[in-house]
Amino acid sequence: MSNNQQYDTKCLVHPHQDIILICSTCPNNIPVCTDCITGIHIGHIFISIEDGNIRDHRQQEFKNQTIPKLNNYLENNKLISGESNRHFKQIHENHTINYLSEYKDTQLIIKENLDSIKDLTYNYLEVLDNIPFLKKDLKTLEFYNLEFSIYEDGCDVSNIKIRYLAIGTVKHLPETIPTTVTHLLLLDGFNQPLNFIPPTVECLYLHNIKYQLIPDSIPATVTELYLLDGFNQSLNFIPPTVESLHLENIKYQLKPYSIPATITELSLLDGFDQSLNFIPPTVSFLSLHNIKYQLIPSSIPTTVTHLILQDGFNQPLNFIPPTVVCLYLHNIKYQLIPGSIPTTVIHLILQDGFNQPLSFIPPTVVCLYLHNIKYQLKPGSIPTTIKQLYLEDGFDQPLNFIQPKVRFLSLDNIKYQLKPSSIPTTVTHLMLQDGFNQPLNFIPPTVVCLYLNNIRYQLLPFSIPSTVIHLILEENFDQSLKFIPPTVKCLFLYNIKYQLIPGSIPNHLKSLGFDNGFSQHLTKGIIPDSIKLIVIGDVVYPLKPDSISNPDQTIYITHRYKYPKIKTFKYLC
Repeated sequence: MSNNQQYDTKCLVHPHQDIILICSTCPNNIPVCTDCITGIHIGHIFISIEDGNIRDHRQQEFKNQTIPKLNNYLENNKLISGESNRHFKQIHENHTINYLSEYKDTQLIIKENLDSIKDLTYNYLEVLDNIPFLKKDLKTLEFYNLEFSIYEDGCDVSNIKIRYLAIGTVKHLPETIPTTVTHLLLLDGFNQPLNFIPPTVECLYLHNIKYQLIPDSIPATVTELYLLDGFNQSLNFIPPTVESLHLENIKYQLKPYSIPATITELSLLDGFDQSLNFIPPTVSFLSLHNIKYQLIPSSIPTTVTHLILQDGFNQPLNFIPPTVVCLYLHNIKYQLIPGSIPTTVIHLILQDGFNQPLSFIPPTVVCLYLHNIKYQLKPGSIPTTIKQLYLEDGFDQPLNFIQPKVRFLSLDNIKYQLKPSSIPTTVTHLMLQDGFNQPLNFIPPTVVCLYLNNIRYQLLPFSIPSTVIHLILEENFDQSLKFIPPTVKCLFLYNIKYQLIPGSIPNHLKSLGFDNGFSQHLTKGIIPDSIKLIVIGDVVYPLKPDSISNPDQTIYITHRYKYPKIKTFKYLC
């Protein structure tokens, strides 16, 4: 048996050979086998494995070098293992959060699809119910992008679920108008009293009807009225409930006081060709389509503050009075240049289809609203004077055009998919509007104030970055408040849908506000005792004696609070 068999040690160079001696010539006293002795170590001096000095040297070397190395290795391994465990834990937490987020998103999508299926099923059944009547009796008419069902003598519409109904020159009116009808169109030659109109009708269209209208001819439920080509009667029949009036190229010659002072919104449609001196001072919203009348300065009264130029409008804009502060531009034909828009305009809204460079925007415009415009934006497209930018529903372009002066950014349900770095780090105030449905990981760390309307994206803890300090939940917000991070110190609640209960509001806040129509009772326990300052503004229900249970809490009441103070509370003067 070999001397080294008790150690069960093989040669490092020749793994199949046993170690038999120690080479003392080589540094570190290398163990060798027979092949080493006759090979690479030939001529060297060898000593026995059992030599005490060698053994002691090896033991000391093991103690001084190997053991510390092993200890270091074990310590490093421990550190690496701990770090790996922490990484694994973080990965597990992130996975759980992402899973829950994806699960909620999936559930939301499933719910939306189920709702869509229900709507389609309802519409399908409605169509099936209506097929016998439609095939037998009704024709349809496309009008202002709506499809009207045309009633003719002998038709039975009482059981048909329709929203848009047109009636022409008939001898007999239907016995019953469906209560589903909200838009009614009376065609040329119609010659019957209008007392048949049901109270569900909100929008009424009148062509050149023969029946002579008088006050009270139209029910008070009508709020929107269209007078179409050829209409040739005095407008004194318009009830005071009508707020929005649309005029095509009517024959009746308008003059001052022709339309009632209750009208606040006026729309002049394609072909309108009369002077605008009939517009009453109550009209603040004016919409102009491709009218024939040539506008000049002073054409529009100075009471108009909001002006809308619709598709096809093709006249110079020098007629705009200095009172207009808000201008809406659709896909107009007139080519805009610097100086086209007066410097009094502060708010500019570019609507779907707008397709011109934005170099015409004057430096006085500080609020810019962009819908799904056709013009392709790039860095430098918008002027540096823009302070507030609103991207509306359907906007579908990269956000690299946003210049660094923009501090306030509002996002509706835009189509463009946001990602980190989409928004410049100069933005400090961010508003997410109704329908917004994207993860919030795009929010830059510079955003300290966040406004949330009724967004569709389901919020979770960590949805909002820890840099947000001020959080405003706007009208109709309808999610639990558990997503609010501890870094938020100031929370304002407007008329939210989510019903608060004790514990809903986090207790790490420093200030809490209720305003803009907040319509929930502030019962005991809703407001945490730990919050130092409570701000009360426009609320539906007043504070009660038990609304505040901590006598050290301070209440600040704004001028919008309409109820008397409670003497036991501490107020900030």
